[in-house]
Amino acid sequence: MPARSHVPFIPALLLLLNALPGFADYRAEDDFYGEAPIVLTVSRLDKPLAESPASVSVIDRQMIRDSGATSLAEILRLAPGFIVGYYYDNSPVVTYQGLGARWMRRLQVLIDGRSVFIPSYGGIPWNNLPLLIEDIERIEITRGPNAVTYGANAFLATINIITRHSAEDLGHALSGATSLDSDSGIQRLYYRYGGNNEDLDWRFSLGHEEDAGYSDLRDSKRVNKINLRMDYLSAYNRFWTLQLGFSDALVNLGDGDVTDPFHEELTDNGYFNGSWEAIDDQVTSRVRLTLTRQQVDDHYRTAPLNDFLAELTGNPQFQLLPPFDTWVDLDRDSTRSELELYQNRWLSPDLQINYGGNLRHDRVRSFYLFNDQENHQQTTRRLFGSLEWRLNPDWLLDAGLMIEDSDKTDRENSGRLSLIRLFDRHSLRLVASKANRNPILWEVEGKTQFSVDLPPPVSQTFYLTRFRSNPDITAESILSREIGLYSRWMGDQMTTDVKLFSYRIDDQIVNLDMTVDPDPETGTAQTYDFPVNQGATKAQGIELSFNYSASDARLRWFGGYSWVTADSFSEEQEVSFPEHNGFVGGHYNLSDRQQISGVWFHVGEFAWTDRRKHVPAYDKLDLRWSYQIESEHALRLELIGKDLLKEYNDYIANEHGPAWVLRLSGEF
Repeated sequence: MPARSHVPFIPALLLLLNALPGFADYRAEDDFYGEAPIVLTVSRLDKPLAESPASVSVIDRQMIRDSGATSLAEILRLAPGFIVGYYYDNSPVVTYQGLGARWMRRLQVLIDGRSVFIPSYGGIPWNNLPLLIEDIERIEITRGPNAVTYGANAFLATINIITRHSAEDLGHALSGATSLDSDSGIQRLYYRYGGNNEDLDWRFSLGHEEDAGYSDLRDSKRVNKINLRMDYLSAYNRFWTLQLGFSDALVNLGDGDVTDPFHEELTDNGYFNGSWEAIDDQVTSRVRLTLTRQQVDDHYRTAPLNDFLAELTGNPQFQLLPPFDTWVDLDRDSTRSELELYQNRWLSPDLQINYGGNLRHDRVRSFYLFNDQENHQQTTRRLFGSLEWRLNPDWLLDAGLMIEDSDKTDRENSGRLSLIRLFDRHSLRLVASKANRNPILWEVEGKTQFSVDLPPPVSQTFYLTRFRSNPDITAESILSREIGLYSRWMGDQMTTDVKLFSYRIDDQIVNLDMTVDPDPETGTAQTYDFPVNQGATKAQGIELSFNYSASDARLRWFGGYSWVTADSFSEEQEVSFPEHNGFVGGHYNLSDRQQISGVWFHVGEFAWTDRRKHVPAYDKLDLRWSYQIESEHALRLELIGKDLLKEYNDYIANEHGPAWVLRLSGEF
């Protein structure tokens, strides 16, 4: 299906909203979209959004509610340029603008400052993160390179998910959701208890999620989650935060064929996040210690391989042997631990600096990835610093530098320089930034192969090679430039942000098909993946976003649009960028008790880099109706309709169809 163009729609809507005298005002709990919204993620310095040294999107609690989202990954559709797909229903994939793949290694994702990047395959385990949507306060997304602040993987974008302070959630809360159709099988349960004792606040939350997946696939999931957060004020302006969490996920996998029969995968994720903060007159000091561990149990026996190997190798002798199979062990165990210290210091009323260091250790054990049972390890050291210099009331200079050194890769430098011009109710920003994406351990030390014991009369071991690492591989690099305009309109009831950008990625890490030398016994050769640095990709375009709220809390609008063109050495890289990508959403209060809300999304034609088949352009519409049954206990009934337009697929050829979810929630 050819891509449909929606180029004029969102810019025209921006102009229309800009001309209207006023709708209604919703300020997202009155805590964020005020006169001077503050963001922290970009440079670790608390900054008004108008003075941010890079493009930032903020997804607040009301936007999450309005969207009717029932999973974490789909919330990220509410930022310009973000694309969400489902490899299987239990395997969400998120990318920014393009270059998306099942194992996305060019995004940095943080939860309360803790990196959740998994060092085994790489990427983010969106399906089983020990995080509950109800505990999220807001999500800050830096749209563009931010390695100067967060190091490797803060390459295309950085997502920082910020949970609520324990003191905001006192008492009990309970919610349950179920799908009204038998096919989708969606079930959600959430329980929270928050309490306090003098200067100690805590929140304990539990969650259970189920989803039957696609009707024509065996890809259901069941996930249990538990979280504890404690916030303690030990002395004046001395803050401690302790967070612990765990999740276990059971998912059904497999295509039902010879080498990938139906089987189950069990994944355990656990984390510790501890931080200390001291705020003094001119100095703020922070220390953070984190530990994240993932254990995956995924192993099974194949069906008989005689016909498969005969076709793979072109050698019919395999069909003449007695039936034989093999054991497939995809188990993996990985940990990431980090210690980080940094300070913000005011040197004068017009000059503040941020500086610090980070020590990170990754450990991975997996026979599948490395063909051994050894612990493969990598230590990364970082030093970083930035400054904000107010040249005069109208000009602001922001500069930063990160030096990163790993025992597997060369020393890398990342930097950013921003110049911001403030005038009236607008701010113009000029940004240049450089970042790197270091290879993961598997790309440097990996060796994936399967052994098959052939029966008599051959009586030998045959090896199926699938991946071999490249110890000489180097980091990818990106050089990005942008011009941005952030504006406030109609007495701060509306904000808009326009970003013109271009960037170039060099030394891209891609997998080439290589050939194994013919086996001396069987005379067969095989192909395998081999990572190399190859070629460059250039992209340029424009992104728009708006957020409108007026005075009577009846109506709110938000939306975003991204237009991108790309030029790459590889067609599969180039077509991974949809030219058009946009959304419009909001809510309207029908009465004091009733509210309707929803979001419409459009994604142009594109292809994931690990899939040869193009994804046709598609539209997605989610709607929500909410009725407040009783106000004292916030008792609320919601009806959520998902994918209400025609069926579509967003990754492989499994179509999303309409589903209805009923949710009941309350506090006591």
